[in-house]
Amino acid sequence: MVAEFVSMVGAWMQTQAQQLVVENHASTSVEQALVSFATLMVIPLFGPWAGNAADRCDRRKILIIVIVIQALLATLVGWKVQNSTLLLWHLVTVGFVMGVTHAFEGPAYSALLPELVPKEKIGRAFALDRSVFHTARILGPALAGILVARLGPASAFYANAISFACPLIILFTIPPRPRGTDEEEQQRRGRFIDGWHHVRSDAATFRMVLISGANALFCTPFVIVMLTWYAKRTLGLSPNMVGWLMSLAGIGALAASVTLIVVPPVRRAAFLRISAVTSVGAMVVLAIAQNFAVAAVGITLLTLGLNFLYGIGNQLVQERAPDPLRGRVSAVAALSFVAVLPFSGLMVSALDHYFGMRTTLFICATGYAIVATLILARPLPSTEMRNANA
Repeated sequence: MVAEFVSMVGAWMQTQAQQLVVENHASTSVEQALVSFATLMVIPLFGPWAGNAADRCDRRKILIIVIVIQALLATLVGWKVQNSTLLLWHLVTVGFVMGVTHAFEGPAYSALLPELVPKEKIGRAFALDRSVFHTARILGPALAGILVARLGPASAFYANAISFACPLIILFTIPPRPRGTDEEEQQRRGRFIDGWHHVRSDAATFRMVLISGANALFCTPFVIVMLTWYAKRTLGLSPNMVGWLMSLAGIGALAASVTLIVVPPVRRAAFLRISAVTSVGAMVVLAIAQNFAVAAVGITLLTLGLNFLYGIGNQLVQERAPDPLRGRVSAVAALSFVAVLPFSGLMVSALDHYFGMRTTLFICATGYAIVATLILARPLPSTEMRNANA
């Protein structure tokens, strides 16, 4: 967790710096969305192979290879930014390669974490992991704003490259997974479709996958893809204030993750519905915001609601996944997010182009309210939620 925290601070520093760099190079929000699209579009393409690899291969080795590649890419982009030779297509190309690494990183990491804790604590372990992630999310953009202001944007990319040393060191200290039974090892060599069959046959898992896709379609683009554009072009904020807005977005996410550590399974259904309502209301607040203070409230509530939804969904998926299928189940669950987000980012940017950002927020809030109601309005039996920890 310590190594993950250091690495995530670096990653969020690079994310903030890259959004500022892209915003300076892009003439429209569509061009900005294309960089995110290049990174995210390849994740679902490589998802099946990544899920199979996470079950069949040493998950530590997958992560080590991924981290080395990501560190080299961060150094490359930092060098080009420093020498003023970076072009928009360079970021698109790097984003494509980064997308491939993320495709393999997600299932391998999600499948590795349950190996380190007792089965009954998997849900809380993932909540704790998300807390570490979102704490870094708060610090990273703010540190990036300070570093970029003093040393230039290239410094944030170099800082991210250096931060990868921490998880590399820790991964080398983790022992290999012990061999399972013959039946478990045979399951590990199965097909990717086996992961989908588990997701489709388990009602709780399938509904969490659906709500994740709805979040990615209507809500998440405003946090991941368009936040910088919204802050600078709609609200007219300075780069430093943009960094603080991104950090405040992390506060809501962190609050959700910390709370999930102690939320009992029987309360999860209620938290899911309240979080969906909160997310809709937050998007309306962002749509009417005219200054930093109101936007800060809106983005904090939005990330609070979304991360309750994502967090509970991830807890259920991981608790209910058989270990020999965990990599493929994790890949299927991730596809509900990453296969949608590239296109939802382009959708939101297109709506922004034709109707403006404020109207786009109203449109997406309405769409999400309808879809979330269809998914969550039906009763979630308390036994189904309680059995997640069985």
